Amino acid sequence: MIEKHDPYAHDPADATWVKSPFSADSNGSCVVVARFDNGDVWVGDDKNPDRPHLAFNHAEWTAFVQAIEARDPRFTA
Repeated sequence: MIEKHDPYAHDPADATWVKSPFSADSNGSCVVVARFDNGDVWVGDDKNPDRPHLAFNHAEWTAFVQAIEARDPRFTA
C-alpha cells in the first residue's frame, strides 16, 4: 500500500509566511501563505497566527486555485 503524503507534516519553524497579494491593506483580514519546496502550501490567518492553518499538497492546492478561478459556486460568495 502506498502511504499518503501529509501536507501538515512540515516543521512549523520551516514555514515562511507571506501575505497574500489578494488581501487588502485596509481591512485587516489577511490571508497568509507558506509554500514548501515539495509543493505543499499552508494557508493561515495573520490576525490569529496561533489558530490552526489549512494544509494542501500540490495537487489539492492546484485544484483549489483552479476552482476559485473558475468561480466554482462551492468556493465563491
